[in-house]
Amino acid sequence: MSTPFLPREPLPGDRAQVPAVFDAFGNQIFPPPAPQAAPAHHCAVCRCDHSTGRHSREVSRLTPGAAVALGAGGVLVTGVVLVALLLSVAVVAASVAVAALSLAVVAVVLRSLLNSTQDPRHTRRR
Repeated sequence: MSTPFLPREPLPGDRAQVPAVFDAFGNQIFPPPAPQAAPAHHCAVCRCDHSTGRHSREVSRLTPGAAVALGAGGVLVTGVVLVALLLSVAVVAASVAVAALSLAVVAVVLRSLLNSTQDPRHTRRR
């Protein structure tokens, strides 16, 4: 496999350099390429380069219809979540009520069974 870029021959005034090594895609691996010169001023907040005077990041604005649709969607999602919470509370309350009612029925049945076996007046005589 041959390298796509051949290193240039050193000139008489050049310092001794390590030959560049490239990968199969033509990217220089060794020595690492020299860092690019940084712009004069770079603002990290708005990501603009003040030396050119242009903003590199576009600002997106909502149209009135899109803002109304977004607000309506938020209200709809909030309503659905609240209704789901209310329904879950109602289901839990109903299950607690059914459990309490069933415990009350079991208690009444047990009480009547215990009273009928302990009281000799309620037994039939033949």
